[in-house]
Amino acid sequence: MRSSHRGSWTVSRHRLAFGALLLGNAVGFAGVDPPTRLATSAVVLLLILDLRRMPDVPRLHRLAGFIVASLVLVQLVPLPEAVRRIVQPGFAEVMATGWAPLSLAPWATLQAAASGVVVVGIALTAARIAATRSGLPVLLALLAGTGVLVAVLGLAGEAGAPEKVLLVRDNTGGGSPYGPFVNENHFAQAVELTLPAALILLAVNARQLRGSGGRRQLAAVMVLSAAVVTVVSVAAMLRSGSRGGALFLLVALALTFPLWLRPRRLRGRRWPAVIAGLVLVGVIGSLSWTRLPELEEGFRDLFAVEGVDGNTRWDLWAGTIRSWERSPLVGSGLGSYRYVIGMDKPATGQSVLEQAHNDWLEWASTTGIVGAAALLLFVVSVGLSLMPWRVRRLRFEFRYALAGIALALVATAIHEIVGFGLQTPLNRYLLATWIGLLWGLAGRGRDRDGGGRKAAPTEGAPV
Repeated sequence: MRSSHRGSWTVSRHRLAFGALLLGNAVGFAGVDPPTRLATSAVVLLLILDLRRMPDVPRLHRLAGFIVASLVLVQLVPLPEAVRRIVQPGFAEVMATGWAPLSLAPWATLQAAASGVVVVGIALTAARIAATRSGLPVLLALLAGTGVLVAVLGLAGEAGAPEKVLLVRDNTGGGSPYGPFVNENHFAQAVELTLPAALILLAVNARQLRGSGGRRQLAAVMVLSAAVVTVVSVAAMLRSGSRGGALFLLVALALTFPLWLRPRRLRGRRWPAVIAGLVLVGVIGSLSWTRLPELEEGFRDLFAVEGVDGNTRWDLWAGTIRSWERSPLVGSGLGSYRYVIGMDKPATGQSVLEQAHNDWLEWASTTGIVGAAALLLFVVSVGLSLMPWRVRRLRFEFRYALAGIALALVATAIHEIVGFGLQTPLNRYLLATWIGLLWGLAGRGRDRDGGGRKAAPTEGAPV
């Protein structure tokens, strides 16, 4: 009995610490201040040290992590100038003499690596929580709660100053008129990374309304709560004025929508749905054609960079590709982008480029082909875990959870093509939580299929 009590307290302690981490960073200026980052690192370190058993991380993810860790080590180890000239021929004109690291900004590389360790620790902790029977609803509630907190803070700040989405205090620790999220698109990305949790809770508990008694009453309360969170979050995203955020979320929802449905085998019911879909596509196409000039202008605006006069994202991306060509194999050093991009994309007027406005390209520029290969392995593994034939055969509580994970990850992946929202600490922590949730659910699925340690919840288990 004593051992069981101690184990229960350990689980509760992890959940309390994890909840404080997410909610605390939401209130603490999205984690951009050094004291907040230090406190987050300390909490994550304690959580990692308290891991009694490593969560079941997919093999390809472990391989990708090993490749990135090895690459960072290679970038930081001092090497002779002759070797560096061979590996990084494009940086020969600014290369230090004698022995020096491959990274052109070693301290920035070390900082980026430390941030990566924090992210991995958050993912492992989330996976540990998700692997327990009641961990799934806890994580979903924390994600949804973080999202509605950010939305409420954003709406409250916007009421006092329309151009300030989330400004709970002066920008003494970084940020811009939009507060710690730099601009409205990064604020919208925080909503993209939390709204799917509310949708999962809404969908699962809507199914629970078929029950009776106390379970049905609890499900009704959860449906109402999830609906309120959804409405507030969507309202905050729309009020922020982020066209890209709303667009990318809708595109991701369209791409992942089949995961929310179980395939029907009644052929007679397929044709009405197909016809309705074709009609809907036709109506959207005709309306889009009549407003083609407006849509084209809006699309161009999406690629314009606010605050960098005379530039578009195409210009920034071209400079990033030229920077990658200087060291195609190992890049310029993780986290070194803002220190080297001036060689290929000089400052425009008063503006100095610090981000590529495309985290995919920036990652490739700073880590080279080796880092890009590791990222590709990671993405492929996620895609394999979320294949429709895997997801749609599961019971609804797992199917909806994996569909929500896919929604969050796809929306983020698309958004990062034109932004750098993951460089906001809170957004990174939210993404890591979704990755950990995916790891935890994958481990529970293997336990269920193989008759392992834990049993899967029954069809009527509340989430």
